Amino acid sequence: MKKRVIFLIITSIFLSFNLHAQKKLTLQDAIKLALDRNPAINAGESQVKVAKAKNMQAKSSFFPKASVMSKYLYTNNLPGMYPLEGVSVPVMNNGTPTGDEVILHPMAPFPNLDGDVLTFDFNVVYPIYAGNKRKNAVELTKDLDSYYNKNLNETKASLVDKVKTAYYNYITITEVIKVYNMALEQLNKHLELAQKAYEQGVRSEFDVLNFKSKIAGFKSKIIELEGKKQIVETALKNLIALPENDTVTFTGSINDIYKTEVYQSTVGLQSIQANNYKIQSLKSMMNLLDKKEKMEHAAKLPVLFAFGNYHFFHGRDFPPFDKAWRNGYAVGLGLKINLFDGNLSKGKVKEVKANYEKLQNYEEGLKLKLRFDYEKVTENINSLKAKLDAEKDNLTVAQKAYDIVKVGYKSGVNTNIELNDAQLNVIKIETSMLNIKKEILIQRAYLEYLKGQIQ
Repeated sequence: MKKRVIFLIITSIFLSFNLHAQKKLTLQDAIKLALDRNPAINAGESQVKVAKAKNMQAKSSFFPKASVMSKYLYTNNLPGMYPLEGVSVPVMNNGTPTGDEVILHPMAPFPNLDGDVLTFDFNVVYPIYAGNKRKNAVELTKDLDSYYNKNLNETKASLVDKVKTAYYNYITITEVIKVYNMALEQLNKHLELAQKAYEQGVRSEFDVLNFKSKIAGFKSKIIELEGKKQIVETALKNLIALPENDTVTFTGSINDIYKTEVYQSTVGLQSIQANNYKIQSLKSMMNLLDKKEKMEHAAKLPVLFAFGNYHFFHGRDFPPFDKAWRNGYAVGLGLKINLFDGNLSKGKVKEVKANYEKLQNYEEGLKLKLRFDYEKVTENINSLKAKLDAEKDNLTVAQKAYDIVKVGYKSGVNTNIELNDAQLNVIKIETSMLNIKKEILIQRAYLEYLKGQIQ
């Protein structure tokens, strides 16, 4: 009985885990998971945290710096007082020499005593003026935060574009497989008719073999498509960082998504050049370099600071006071002036200016590339839409031709080759339309990426 209960518990846990592991994801589900889990996004968010930490560091320069230093030591060279060689000193009486002299032995310090020493210092330093270096340092870290955020948004937009591309490919392959399976089902029915007709002597054995050959070809194609579907599914799972053993199904219809997406407003070139995250990242980096140049200029300016010190010590005085405690304080102002640094600051300023000019050139080049990409994508979309309209007309004609041939084949008017050709023509157009819709959606997703849309 106990074994049965344990078995039921283990089975229920396994089933609940299996049900939990199996996921059905829409496009929006996949995008949300990718933005939440993808390692590249996590790395970008860590970069933003780095910028915030640097901002905290820069702001710390507006606060006084306090430090404590204490030392306890034992040394064998503390100063002791020892007599020097005697010196004759005249004896005076009311300022008049008496003619007598005495020998005096003055004392002088020599470092040969052993003893312990304890010192304690509490120091406070506050810069009053630093040529706006601190202010620009804080502003620089804000621009760094903006730069990392723009980079993160660029990574997110690029990731969304990749998820959409993989997702559109996945559901398109899924629907193409359905079309091929439906065609395979029709071919099997045609094979049955051909076999019956062959048994009745109406059709030749060639008809039967021909259908079997077509069926084998379709099965081979479906296996090939299933392999491609598996590859795309793996790519999607990697993008959303799903565990390898998770079972997932991506749901949706390319036709339904096309109907929803195709009527959205067109993304314009000006909108792309204004909102593209790469452009915004370059602008943030240029602002950052502007603050850095001001900081390098400030390095040549004087720094005024205030300081304070409180101290106490024991064991550093001459005997007989070496065991006494001493304490005191000191306050004041300090001025630091950099007279010459070997043109180091000047070289750094020139380097910053050169990098700024380089980014300006990058920005101009990127705008040209965005214009080219925009025109190329919009032209592709217009061309694909025209092709799709033509394929719709072709499908109507092909479907009608297939229906006519199918009736003619049953009555013996048309051959199996004509039937197969008519059916293949319908399949070809249907799969072509699915792929065209997929390509239009992929091109639109790329336009949204160029604009910097994250959705």
